[in-house]
Amino acid sequence: MSDRSTLLVTYGRGSLAPTRLAQAASANSVDLVFLVDGEEHSQQMLPTLHMLGDVVDGAGCGEETLLSLVGAHQPAGIVTFSEFRIESTARLAHRLGLPHHPLEDLPAITQKDSQRRRFAERGLDTVKAATVTDPAHIDAALAEVGLPAIVKPVRGASSRNTVSVSTAQECHHVVSSVLAIDGPGPAETSVMLEELLVGRPTNAPWGDYIAVDCAVSNGGAQAMFVTSKFSLAPPFRERGGYGGRSIVEDHLLAEVETLACRAVDAVGITTGIADVEIKLTADGPRVIEVNGRLGAWVDDLAVRSGSADPADIAVKSALGRRLDESRPRDDGAPIAFHYLLVPPIDALHVQDIHNVPALRRVPNVDKVMVLTEPGCSADWRLGATANLAAVVGAVSTHAELADTVSRLEEVSWISYG
Repeated sequence: MSDRSTLLVTYGRGSLAPTRLAQAASANSVDLVFLVDGEEHSQQMLPTLHMLGDVVDGAGCGEETLLSLVGAHQPAGIVTFSEFRIESTARLAHRLGLPHHPLEDLPAITQKDSQRRRFAERGLDTVKAATVTDPAHIDAALAEVGLPAIVKPVRGASSRNTVSVSTAQECHHVVSSVLAIDGPGPAETSVMLEELLVGRPTNAPWGDYIAVDCAVSNGGAQAMFVTSKFSLAPPFRERGGYGGRSIVEDHLLAEVETLACRAVDAVGITTGIADVEIKLTADGPRVIEVNGRLGAWVDDLAVRSGSADPADIAVKSALGRRLDESRPRDDGAPIAFHYLLVPPIDALHVQDIHNVPALRRVPNVDKVMVLTEPGCSADWRLGATANLAAVVGAVSTHAELADTVSRLEEVSWISYG
């Protein structure tokens, strides 16, 4: 009788490369079964997934057929790293009798407005917010929330259609545009108008917010890895992060980690990994949002900085295995970074890419991944989809990191139309 377990992975574009997951699975004597749908990225990845484990192609399958196909593999656990597969994963887990996000807590985990209400109900944090599905509701939302405020999709990721507004006229224009099917950017069916959390004064290139990824087992969350952030690009686009040493003070980091674990518990996540974003305000840390999956770049940053092994933790957690609660700390360890180059807010499309080698020659840069090509949209409304390049590397000090970021931003390598 085999002592190996099988882990079902509902696959989609997400925060962990399948090759890294396969490494962690092998180290834990775990076999992988990838469940894919008809999404273009998943279908393109089929050759790779077939090399890493068994594959169930669920495109076009009904629920009962899908249950039969995946059930035949007798999975002992289930996991997803894709924001857009969280709900289907939870429903499948429920039918298979596997631990995952409770169905009754899915709205608080996946919908930003429901999450805000849950925070208030649990006494975690109260931020004024209102949901808008029709431009006719904007004035009522403004009366409830006030200004300044931030507009963001109720369901979304990667800074898509996220922008602050400071006047009623600006709010009407932004919300109407975002809800319009024929608007200038991607359309939303519902957006949230939310009280703007103002960050404490922070010098660039450092951000006034931070992320904590928590490992959850036996119903309790523990901080696993902290991703310190770079300053946002206008209007609210991420420029990436770094770890494992932060520019943020140790005493504040401890407060942030405690708040992150409380937020994970509040939304009902009882197993797996959750990513929590927290704003550093003058009055202390405030929760921005909880994501029910591993955060972007976290595995890469944690491994390269010697801080944690998120892929390994994800496998163990999904299978209900004991997690190592120790967290190595080495003040001499490298600071790993993942920096995103984003287009200026007035750019419409990429016109030309002409000098990528200049980016690779910047000190402390190990790899440059170009994410766009001439003719692609550079519209800020697309959020991370319009990112230009990802730059990864490592430094010894925060001063070196600040200098590296400055040099990257000075390189002339791309033009816009």
